[in-house]
Amino acid sequence: MVPAVELNVSSRSQGDHELVIATGEIDLYTAPRLQSELAAVIASAAPSSRVVIDMSGVEFCDSTGMNVLLSCLRQARERGGELELAAPRPAVRKILSVTGLDAVFTVADFPAN
Repeated sequence: MVPAVELNVSSRSQGDHELVIATGEIDLYTAPRLQSELAAVIASAAPSSRVVIDMSGVEFCDSTGMNVLLSCLRQARERGGELELAAPRPAVRKILSVTGLDAVFTVADFPAN
């Protein structure tokens, strides 16, 4: 039996921004959890808030996960805010680069704190 891959998502206010910490794998099965958490953070944050997703614990992200991130980026920008990705691992960074999304998102090399 193959163990189920988990995605853990938590969030908190961190100074001038909202911090969302994702760990695990983002795929077809786990993306809805990320979508609902991010949508809730964006909706409850003040307009024009900065939402930073700490990706340092994300081992894998497929196209479903990228679509969730894009959708949430659009939601944040509609409210005058921004969605940023912090410390993506090489595998996730490669997907961002191959798809050209590294030019769409603000990507920081260091973990958010």
